[in-house]
Amino acid sequence: MLRKKIAAVLAAVMLVSSTGAFAADVGPGLGKLIIPEDKQGIGWDLLKSWLNGLWWNQWGAIISGTSGYEKGGVAMVETNQFIADNMDALAIDIAQGSGEYVDTLSAMLNVSDSVAFKATLQSNFDSIFSSENVSAEEVSAKIYSFL
Repeated sequence: MLRKKIAAVLAAVMLVSSTGAFAADVGPGLGKLIIPEDKQGIGWDLLKSWLNGLWWNQWGAIISGTSGYEKGGVAMVETNQFIADNMDALAIDIAQGSGEYVDTLSAMLNVSDSVAFKATLQSNFDSIFSSENVSAEEVSAKIYSFL
């Protein structure tokens, strides 16, 4: 009898704290890492969502770009800094369509097709580097628009 009550309370807590389970994807976090993707259904989604909510690890995943979340806020700050620190070298690589800096940028942005990404940047070089005095923020914004 006591086990049934404990199970009912645990199920209720999981249900209340797992509102994200009713979405198409439960999002990043511990649940996404631990539970295999082939496990489908409301029960699995509830468990994934509940695990994502533990210790607010889903927030950390979104901020840091980890645990199944590819575009975290911290990752964008680092990318913006990389662009600002390497504007001249990045401009040369983008103009050529290849090179160490554009490869690094592609990896930092977690681009799935880096060849197409580099070709897009190369063909849009004039709009990315619209003037000699273009700011790093403008370059970053333009590059992000191609993702």
